[in-house]
Amino acid sequence: MAELTRSLEEKISDLESQLKIANAERIKYKQLFEASGDALSIIDLSTGKFTECNQAAVDMHGVKTKDNFLNLTPADISPEFQPCGHSSQELAEKHIQNSFTEGPQLFQWQHCRLDGSSFPCLVSLTALPLEDQNLILAIGRDISELVETQDRLERVISEKMHFETAYLEEKEKFEKFVNLAPIGIAINRLEDGAFEYVNNEFSRFTGYEVDELNTLDYWQLTPKKYEAQEFEQLQSLAEYGRYGPYQKEYIHKQGHTYPVLLSGIKIAKNDGQEYIWSVVQDISQQKQIEQQIQVAWEKAESMAFRMKLANDSAGIGVWEWDVLSNELIWDDWMYTLYGVSKAEFSGAYEAWENSVHPDDIEDAKTKLFEAVQGCGIYNPEFRVIHPNGQVRTLKASAEVIKDDKGNTLKVIGVNYDITDKVEAIKALSLAKQEAERASQTKSKFLANMSHEIRTPMNAVLGGLQLLNNQQLTQENQTILDNASWSAKSLLTIINDILDYSKIEDNKLKLEQKPLSLIKVLDSVKFDMAIPVNNKGIEFVSIIDNNFIDGWVGDIVRIKQILLNLVSNAVKFTERGNVKVVLSCIQYQEQQAVCFKVIDTGIGMSKEVQNLIFERFSQADTSTTRKFGGTGLGMSITDNLIKIMGGTIEIESEPGKGTQVQVILPLEKAEQASIKEKHTSADIPNLAGKKILIAEDNEINQMILESMLKVTKAEITIVNNGQLAVDVAKKQDFNIVLMDIQMPQMDGLEAQQKIRQIKKDLPIVALTANAMLEDVKLYLSQGFVEHVSKPIDIQLLYGVLEHYLN
Repeated sequence: MAELTRSLEEKISDLESQLKIANAERIKYKQLFEASGDALSIIDLSTGKFTECNQAAVDMHGVKTKDNFLNLTPADISPEFQPCGHSSQELAEKHIQNSFTEGPQLFQWQHCRLDGSSFPCLVSLTALPLEDQNLILAIGRDISELVETQDRLERVISEKMHFETAYLEEKEKFEKFVNLAPIGIAINRLEDGAFEYVNNEFSRFTGYEVDELNTLDYWQLTPKKYEAQEFEQLQSLAEYGRYGPYQKEYIHKQGHTYPVLLSGIKIAKNDGQEYIWSVVQDISQQKQIEQQIQVAWEKAESMAFRMKLANDSAGIGVWEWDVLSNELIWDDWMYTLYGVSKAEFSGAYEAWENSVHPDDIEDAKTKLFEAVQGCGIYNPEFRVIHPNGQVRTLKASAEVIKDDKGNTLKVIGVNYDITDKVEAIKALSLAKQEAERASQTKSKFLANMSHEIRTPMNAVLGGLQLLNNQQLTQENQTILDNASWSAKSLLTIINDILDYSKIEDNKLKLEQKPLSLIKVLDSVKFDMAIPVNNKGIEFVSIIDNNFIDGWVGDIVRIKQILLNLVSNAVKFTERGNVKVVLSCIQYQEQQAVCFKVIDTGIGMSKEVQNLIFERFSQADTSTTRKFGGTGLGMSITDNLIKIMGGTIEIESEPGKGTQVQVILPLEKAEQASIKEKHTSADIPNLAGKKILIAEDNEINQMILESMLKVTKAEITIVNNGQLAVDVAKKQDFNIVLMDIQMPQMDGLEAQQKIRQIKKDLPIVALTANAMLEDVKLYLSQGFVEHVSKPIDIQLLYGVLEHYLN
């Protein structure tokens, strides 16, 4: 028992000793904990609160007492998010977890104080697992100064790198600039003149690299004759630290000399070594330009002298007006043009104003100011009054001189006398007016002649057409046919004279309407039936397989061309045949009509062919006596073809016939748009129809009445337009045949008045005015058709058939 007691006492004593040591250790660690300069704290993970902290922790986080600190949680001294952007809560849990699984954690953390300020901290977390609880030892150190120092260091390093980069960039730029500079740059040691550096341009115009230059004697690069000047430049360098600019010559590697311009400065390095930096420019091109300028100046002087001679010869005066100072400068010729002396001229703009004719000054000034403002060209004509009262007409032109901002500085111009020209133009204008009056008089005469001839011809041809419907003997029928043909030939001559007059006056206008060339050919064949039959020759028309009908053109003029050619062929063919071949060809990259007229007649020589298109020309006087004609037909034909843009070619030999080829570049037409002329060989049955005829010529009244009697129509004839209007008001008619030239009221006015009361009544112009412009006028005024005198009975019957049946 005693031993047990003794043993227990020993154990108790041992435990007390250990406890004392443990307490001493705890006190030591407690003191170390409290004395540590780092912020120490212990966190109980079960409560999430601090259980212990030292004074450094209280001070670092800006808390008043330890008790205040122990009432905080780690979240209270951390912002919601760390600078990396992650949640402080998530990162803290991750670091705590890692401290248990991976060991102590060391990391940078952003803490905050209770006043809201934040600071960077270096944090260490160590897991303290106990039997009944899990603790975390947190050690924190404020590294604000360290971070700030690091930031300053990084900025210094960054700035250093920036300056180094900028220096390298500037150095590279400078080297590029020097090497790419369009002037030579050289660096020489002052003590011995050795080349340290030359750029590319210096090497280019000397032909040497820097190593080669250093092997040369100085006078191998610079001619010896510049020795004195070189000495002067060295003195300037020693005294002022610079030399030049001055000109001398270099000797090229290839041996030739060339001019250079030099200037330079003296530069000393830190080691005291002195260098000459020189800028050297090859001025060979500049010298060439100077020489060219000199040559140009000499040429300009020569040109100015020549211009003066020209101005003196042409009487051209040159003036210059300074817009800013209002000064006006004249050369010698200007004084002559204005009839004043230098002494009488004030040199001001107003001096010019006072010389110009009062009626012309406003226009001249307006054009001048418009030119100055940039909205017009100055080129007026105006009159000037000399001091002696003489009036002259001048022509002016000028150029406005402006600065680079568009402001007007000066106006430089010329004047020259055009009085003689103006008077000549007036004379020509009067002569032109006289010629136009003469032309109008001729046109009126020809129109009146045509009307006066056609009116009696209407009775002749009308009577012949009426006789043609009678039963005649063969001999009388032949006489009648010949008389009809002769009358039509007379009309052809009249038409030829009128056409030639229009062509000569450039007044012939072409219509552009759809037409059928096959029908034109049929019409020509019909017109030529009598002379063909009388001569006993054959008329053959051949339509080529490639020909497609339907064209646009002037049907009257195209028929006139073909009729002239066929008529000539028939006229000069005594036996054999006349052929007309109609085809399509390509002409100047477009489709064209081609017709050939081929005869087996007398033919013609080259001399005759050269004259055939001349007006009033025929083969010889015997041709005129034997075959007749005016010599206008082929001239008119040639002109019509040219007006249409076509060609005509003749192949012929005496005794072997003639071939004439005509090409007309016509436009194609739609077949449906071709309008046929109303003609009828049959007498229409107009029983029950009422026709009003306005005609003042009694013979024409009789002819018309005879032509229409067989139609069984009821006919009313009046002597003038007024009577026609009066009758039309009282009676109803189916159609009106209206003459144009009648007493009291002409046909145009009568047609308009009848149209006002009978809008749908067709009125046909029945007149000897057969010129194209007359026909166009009548149709534009409201006439539905035009039938010319002498009246073609078939055309008249066709028109009546069309409008009445």
